[in-house]
Amino acid sequence: MDKKQKRETLIILLLGIVICLLLIRWQGCGENREKNPAFQENIGGGVELAVDPGAESESVSPGSVLEKGVVIAGRGSLTFPAGKREVPVDFYNPEDNAETYYLTFELRLLVGEEYETLYTSGLVEPGKHLYRITLSRELEPGDYEAVIHVQPYRMDEERKPTNNADMRIRLYVVSEE
Repeated sequence: MDKKQKRETLIILLLGIVICLLLIRWQGCGENREKNPAFQENIGGGVELAVDPGAESESVSPGSVLEKGVVIAGRGSLTFPAGKREVPVDFYNPEDNAETYYLTFELRLLVGEEYETLYTSGLVEPGKHLYRITLSRELEPGDYEAVIHVQPYRMDEERKPTNNADMRIRLYVVSEE
């Protein structure tokens, strides 16, 4: 073997050793991850988040500057019967919002690049459900993009709106046959 071939062989051998060491390290990390309680379930997108062991609970007294947030029940889809204006839903203001927030709900359908509002509720008290709503129009069978727009209002005399939430959903409209 000449000098050039020896050098290439040595480089390939060193690369092989580095790759083997990386594989061994990677395999070992997987085992340690399972044994380490600081690592939690893999959160979507491949990012692993650990619970910070230094975080502490703080008790919040009434009248504190800190305020509890709005609780909104989420969903990924709704199914409606085609050709009907009165449709079943379960829009819900969780009991956790008691003494803090009323909610309103809007169902918006994506039409082209704009949203058409099909339904707007009045204020829904904590612990209450809307099980049936009346749409502004009947829908044809199909699979639609829609948004449930949730607007929280403080439960004081002014009933000021606070930050809102838009839940993108699939709206399935099916024939009743």
